[in-house]
Amino acid sequence: MAMTGFLPRSLKFRLTSFVVVLVLAATSIVTTLALTVAERDMKSVIGNQQINLLSGAAAFIDEQLKNRLNLLAALAESLPEAARRDPEALRQALLTHATVSAEFTNVVAFGRDGELVASLRDSGLSRSLNVSSRPYFLQTLSTKRAVIAPPLRSRLSNLPVVLITQPLLDKKGEVQFVLAGSIDLLHSDFFQQFDLLRPGKTGYLYVMTSDGVIVNHPDKSRLLGHVASRAGTDQATEKALAGFEGWTEAESLEGDGPGIYTFKRLSSTNWIAAARYPTSEAFAPMKAMRQQAILLASVFAAAAGLLAWLMVLRFLRPLETLRSHLGDIRTGHADLEALHVGGKDEIGELGAALVEDVRERDAALRQLEASEKRARVIADNIPALISYIDKDLRYRFTNEHYQFLLGVDPKSLLGRTVNDVFGGEVDARWRDCMEAALAGKRVHVEREGEELGRYMHLMVDMVPDFAPDGSVPGFYVMANDITERKIAELTQAASQKRLQLITDHLPALVSAIGPDHHFQFGNAAFQRWLGVDPNTLPGRPVVDAIGEAHYAIAKPCLDRAFQGEVTSYEAKANVGDESRILASTLIPDLRQDGSVAAVYVLTSDMTHVKAVEEQLIELARRDTLTGIANRRMFEETLQQALDRARRRDSPLALAYLDIDHFKSINDTLGHGAGDDVLKEFAARLTASVRSTDTVARLAGDEFAIVFENVLPPDEATTLAERIVGAIRPAFNLQTGMLPVTCSVGIAVHAGPGENPAGLLARADAALYDAKRNGRNGYVVDERPPGPRPVPNPAANRAASANR
Repeated sequence: MAMTGFLPRSLKFRLTSFVVVLVLAATSIVTTLALTVAERDMKSVIGNQQINLLSGAAAFIDEQLKNRLNLLAALAESLPEAARRDPEALRQALLTHATVSAEFTNVVAFGRDGELVASLRDSGLSRSLNVSSRPYFLQTLSTKRAVIAPPLRSRLSNLPVVLITQPLLDKKGEVQFVLAGSIDLLHSDFFQQFDLLRPGKTGYLYVMTSDGVIVNHPDKSRLLGHVASRAGTDQATEKALAGFEGWTEAESLEGDGPGIYTFKRLSSTNWIAAARYPTSEAFAPMKAMRQQAILLASVFAAAAGLLAWLMVLRFLRPLETLRSHLGDIRTGHADLEALHVGGKDEIGELGAALVEDVRERDAALRQLEASEKRARVIADNIPALISYIDKDLRYRFTNEHYQFLLGVDPKSLLGRTVNDVFGGEVDARWRDCMEAALAGKRVHVEREGEELGRYMHLMVDMVPDFAPDGSVPGFYVMANDITERKIAELTQAASQKRLQLITDHLPALVSAIGPDHHFQFGNAAFQRWLGVDPNTLPGRPVVDAIGEAHYAIAKPCLDRAFQGEVTSYEAKANVGDESRILASTLIPDLRQDGSVAAVYVLTSDMTHVKAVEEQLIELARRDTLTGIANRRMFEETLQQALDRARRRDSPLALAYLDIDHFKSINDTLGHGAGDDVLKEFAARLTASVRSTDTVARLAGDEFAIVFENVLPPDEATTLAERIVGAIRPAFNLQTGMLPVTCSVGIAVHAGPGENPAGLLARADAALYDAKRNGRNGYVVDERPPGPRPVPNPAANRAASANR
């Protein structure tokens, strides 16, 4: 029925259209089924072809890898004894093997300690290379067998490579050297023949490890990256990584449509050879065949439609005559007897039925008119809109109140539908109620809207009119205008709704609490934060919703708020599975007599703000290079330590130290090496002192250590010796081992009369004395401060830097 509403009213055209659609649908279905079967078979053929293609490609790669393994093994067997003792002789021996040079980008040899001892192509940087921690080196040592390493970026050439290792065994069967041949994945022709086997014009082949690391790909920027590093892993790749071999069809996540994916694992290593053949290219011939089939089906349907049109014209000629007579009856040029046309076929029966139906309809109309006349006297005197609407939604009766309320002549409504009188918007708004009444249901509803350009709020009752057979030919309508009453009610409800909407979307808990400490209101944040349904809050004790611990903190503030004071507090609470810091503000709702009707509570999550504050405080007190305390934290710690020493009468010492010849390190090795020295220096200081001591970097290479509870007279000396001894072992830098020493000055706190500046000055003077004594040592000042000149730390720094 929905389709016929879009077709012309001509029955001939409808029947013809039906035949055309039926023929087209049948042809399309058969064609589609046939093409679907063909596509399935073709897909299987293409998939099997891809498997065969990829199996050959995988076998070729396996053969390439095995040849290189055999080449390295042969090289190891052919090396003379002299090459095993001299790295340069070993390199010269490598140069004599032209085949090795042609098959590998480079061939290197490592000692048992992982140090590089020889390189076929010496880059000059290779002498400092150590691979003792690399998995492929460790595996070669442990298994004493050749290893194909996972793809990696070479530290010599900075190129993506695959390494093949071969152990060189001595006469006792122990690994003497490890030969490693590298294959350049970016420039070598290792995958040249493999890449030429790509399927179609837009398909491609690639190789990845069983861990998803890309070994070969048309897009060279993806080498050594993970297959899921860009747009995510498609279902086909996920299956391959899980052990699948064969072909499958999957959607590409890179936006280039579905494709046929084929996977084959290599036998010599954990690589997976893969191919992608875009479905759009693979099935291009089938797509053209489908278009041709659709075109032929359309032509066949058009021919069937023309034939159907001619047949319909012939069969419906009596019906056209009946239609013409109906038109004459409507215009008054014929009476009902004109409908008796045709013979005893369906058309003749239809004409006779129409005559009977029209006569019955006329009788029903006369009966309805009589009923309306009896009801009008009563209906016209009721102050409400009263009408009767039939099953076609046409007005059959309206009272005089339509004139009074809407300014519409009630007689002008008769025979017109609701849509004709009030428009489609009003008809759509009341359609559900009218359909319910026609279904035999009594309707009572209140609605608002525009009625003939006037806003009204109506209370409407619709009472179905049951016929003797139980059908509903129409329904009675009584509508009362309750606009003025509803405007007041809706104004208040709208205000409350806006307030509820605002509070429900605030990122905070909003509630109202009564004098009995029971909730009167709570917004939707209670559900999101605490898992408490806000609809259950009214009348619920506050302690039940927030817990006794939180309530114990909130109760004093609530009591003060009910005395008329705006209060606030912070408390920790569990929000979901996390502990959060909540800040609450309590605002009293004061009546005119000064009493408090309720307290409004606004609770915000301050966790992030507090965390940021703590991070900023911590960053301001830490040295960014070494991670130890900076000058600010040192000054705070020293003052606090002196205060504790005075209160407890406990001994305290301060160490002032710097790195000997640090300026020379920066000038010769660079500031990067200087930073590494500072970090290692700080780490050794931290490791050599007690957990109760504080290590700080004051500036440059100047450091200080606060020692609390130092036992006189020897513990300060012991600590100084430990520090100097911890620094003496050479520092392992990227440029090599570097001997580093330090000078330490320690001042023992003299008593309550000494302030931080005085103690620091004494420690600095002791450091200066250690510098004058030749550095790499310490001086401990245990004397109380006397009348000697006050040391100048800045001058001491300059003097020591120049020595």
